[in-house]
This record gives sequence, C-alpha cells and structure tokens, in this order.
Amino acid sequence: MRSPMLLGALCLILAEALFAGVGALVKHLSDSLNQSQLVFFRNLFALFFLLPWLFKAGLSGLKTQHFGLHLLRSTSGLLGMYCFFYVLANLPLAQAMMALLVAPFIVPIIAFFWLKEHISQKSLMAIGLGFIGCALVLRPESGGWNLFVLLALCCATFVAFTKCTIRKLSGSEPSGRIVFYFTGLATIVSFFPFLANWQPMPNSAWPWLLLMGLMAAIGQLLMTKAFQLASPVRIGLLTYSSVLFAAFLGYWFWQEPVSAGLLAGTLLIVWAANLTIRQRWLW
Repeated sequence: MRSPMLLGALCLILAEALFAGVGALVKHLSDSLNQSQLVFFRNLFALFFLLPWLFKAGLSGLKTQHFGLHLLRSTSGLLGMYCFFYVLANLPLAQAMMALLVAPFIVPIIAFFWLKEHISQKSLMAIGLGFIGCALVLRPESGGWNLFVLLALCCATFVAFTKCTIRKLSGSEPSGRIVFYFTGLATIVSFFPFLANWQPMPNSAWPWLLLMGLMAAIGQLLMTKAFQLASPVRIGLLTYSSVLFAAFLGYWFWQEPVSAGLLAGTLLIVWAANLTIRQRWLW
C-alpha cells in the first residue's frame, strides 16, 4: 500500500512543475498582455477545465459549511497572483519563482498569530536565514529593488496564508471543491480589473492562455491533494523543486544565466527550510 506521504510528495512535485510552466507562459505573454488580462484568463480557462468535475459532482458537490474560509482562501490567492504575475513579468523566471517560495518561512508566523502555535528560537533563526536568502536571490540589475522585494514579500505572505487556509479546509472539504471555489470566485473578482485595463489581444495568445489555464487547474488540484495527503510542514521542502524547473525553462527559452546570487540564495533558503521542517518534526 502506497504511503500517503509519498503520494503527497509526488503530487506536489508534479504541481510545482506545472506551476513553473505557468510562470513561463505568464512571462512569455507579458510582452503582449497586461497583468489584469493574464490573471483573468488564467482563472477563466482554469474554471473551464474544472467544469467536468462540476458536472460529475453536481450542485450538491458545491454545498459547504465553510464559505467564509473559501472566500478568505480565494481573496489571499488572488492578491498573491496579481503580485506574482507582476514579479514574473519583471524578473528572471527562476528569481521570481524563488521569491514566491519564501512563503514557508511566513507560515510559522501566521500560525503563531492565527493558530497560537509556538515558534522556537531555531525556527526564528531559520526564518531570518530564509529572508536573507530571498534578498540574495532578488537582486535586479537596475533600480526598483525595494519595489520588487515588497511585491515578493506581499506575494509570499498571501501564498503562506493560502496554504494555511487550504490545510484548514482540507479536513472537511474535497480538493475539487476547494479549487473550484477559488477559481470561480477569482474569475468573478478579476473580471472587473480586466474590463478596466482592457487592451487589444493578439490571436496568437489564445492557445497559450488555454494551455496556461489547463496547467493551472491540474496544478491546483495536485497541490490541494498533496496537502490533504500530507502536512505542508512535512512536504513543504519539495515546493523548491519549482525553482529547478524554472531555472531550466528560463535558461532554455530566455538564456537567463544562473547567477551566483541565485545559487547562494537558493542554497541558503533550502537549508533554512530544512531547519524549519526538522524543528517542526521535533515538536
């Protein structure tokens, strides 16, 4: 019988590969589309690909006693998406993905205030190392460093909050329902910025937008399933596999160099994340 931990780990690695692919598509499309368009169509087409789940589950599958948590998860996820897409458009792909992955160091902080969990001194040290590593990774060649750091930290905070909310929901909600509520609510809310920032779209963008929606939908389902099978604390380190996928895609398509800062920051963040996970296991 397969271990839930192993299945959760495999689901998360596949999800991170898909998320790196979505990031690459966002970066590619940012030359011709603005962030409002990208966010809206990412959610719209992901919702389209989730319709088979809705037909199978029926309207009864949408019944929930936790609509407030779904709304909270959708709000934090959508805000994080806007920040992330802007960072993706303006930073090398691997740097942008790593900026997103500072989230695991914010999870204990949120858990401390929201869930009243204790943070040990070693965990505080790991959190500090994680932020130093993120600063090494986020080193734009020109100005605007503070803006990128702020956006990356905002994005990571929203992602960390989203992961905590998913874990809270996963005790009673199936993965399909969690993803459907997020995608449906995000599509409705992102429609208004989309209208306000409308600009003509090239026909060549539509196949890539469809592919982005498909990859995002499958990735969300796999990530949600992973966190249902295993705690984010136990398999969270595997989220850093997306940086490897992103570095490969960035080098292959945009000839983005793998800088010393990226390598040093990545190693520091992974080391700090490992310290955090080991410390949480000891608890």
